Amino acid sequence: MIGYYRHPTIFRDRVVFVAEDDLWMVSAEGGDAFRLTANPGTETFPRFSPDGSQIAFVGRDEGRLDVYVMPAAGGSSRRISYLGANTQVLTWTPDGESVIVSSDYQQPFEGWGHLWRIPIDGPAPEALGWGPARGISFERGGPGVVIGRNSFDPARWKRYRGGRAGSIWVDRDGEGEFTTLVDPGGNLADPMWIGRRIYFLSDHEGVGNIYSVSPTGGGLRRHTHHDDFYARFPSSDGRRIVYH
Repeated sequence: MIGYYRHPTIFRDRVVFVAEDDLWMVSAEGGDAFRLTANPGTETFPRFSPDGSQIAFVGRDEGRLDVYVMPAAGGSSRRISYLGANTQVLTWTPDGESVIVSSDYQQPFEGWGHLWRIPIDGPAPEALGWGPARGISFERGGPGVVIGRNSFDPARWKRYRGGRAGSIWVDRDGEGEFTTLVDPGGNLADPMWIGRRIYFLSDHEGVGNIYSVSPTGGGLRRHTHHDDFYARFPSSDGRRIVYH
């Protein structure tokens, strides 16, 4: 089917993506997709829960961008945030009990996103306190955290090299102290900690492609080879990466 598909998320053999302002699901091997939502507002940035049973996404069904969750098998969605601000779902906490978002809630400038933890059942959202960030990934089974600053979508600001270029920061010990992971000289985004490598999007060679380094920033490798259009919005279930 011809269309414009974006914001994909993957869990094993299933991919959920956005088309026509709704969520759709398709096999990771391809084939026919089916619609998961038919809501009055727009749906964006879906993310599977760690066990694949739920999907968190940003919806505008009640006037403002906020976070909803729904069963991955289909069904009614449930609103879990009331931030009333620009918000993007980034990932879930490893225990599957909260959704991590970037939001300019309580910030003085529009679009200046900070990280918040939103429980799917329970207390109010909690600011993580790690400064401005638009991406995050946790080391599976370990203490490490990697975040992206100024790292929204390099395809919208191609080959930008100024002071607001995206950068990747890592806390290998889980103590809240972050240092720059790698600086290849491009606009970086979407860090993903997968096994013993940290993957990310970079356009330091001219076009946005997916690269990886070790958690100490060494051994830079390139994994995609687009030479015309940028790879955009990659995400991973810890086994494979999907992007548009």
